[in-house]
Amino acid sequence: MGLATGTPLGTLNVQESVYAYGAPNIYVQDATAPPLYNPDGQTFYWGLSGTTTYNVFEIGCPTDVTFSENLTLTDVLCDNLGVVATVQQRNYMEFTMSVQSLFPLATLRILLKGGAVTRTTANHTEKFGFGPVNNNQFWHLYTPQVYDTDVGDYVWMHFHKCQFVDAWSIGMSWGNPWKITGIKMRAYADSTYPSAQTFGMFGRLDASVIV
Repeated sequence: MGLATGTPLGTLNVQESVYAYGAPNIYVQDATAPPLYNPDGQTFYWGLSGTTTYNVFEIGCPTDVTFSENLTLTDVLCDNLGVVATVQQRNYMEFTMSVQSLFPLATLRILLKGGAVTRTTANHTEKFGFGPVNNNQFWHLYTPQVYDTDVGDYVWMHFHKCQFVDAWSIGMSWGNPWKITGIKMRAYADSTYPSAQTFGMFGRLDASVIV
């Protein structure tokens, strides 16, 4: 009856009625640290494991999170046919967000591209300075999101070589929490990883569906 309903014949992959919603959790770690799975059993590189040397930082209370890519498109033009194909080059992938959690300063200074934090327990202070941007600092970016809390099904993305780029601003309006806007993180290609994972990877865990 496929023709009567317009349904294609043969093998058909049907969409699942499963939806992810809300902003993911967002974690960063110095990119010189190896990923937690380096690689895993299916040769994918992903995940973070914090150490004293390589802390994992959670970006708290993100809002307005978007994920996109930047491509260069070059048309293949034949004089007798016109455009017959388009060559696509992926330049980078990009997360943008706003953030409402400013503390601790060890995390805030990463978002604002500030200097190292000095923490003094004697007078209970944290401080960091603003100087030139360190263009040699790169981060791992790991963004898991649980979509079924009862059984722990989740999706995640992991990117190997990221930088915080572009100008930010902090809104300080009366009656509202301070809010950092303009946070932008770009994921670049890293040739030290397999060619199919130079930017990163996307994963899903769902024991009831993936069997």
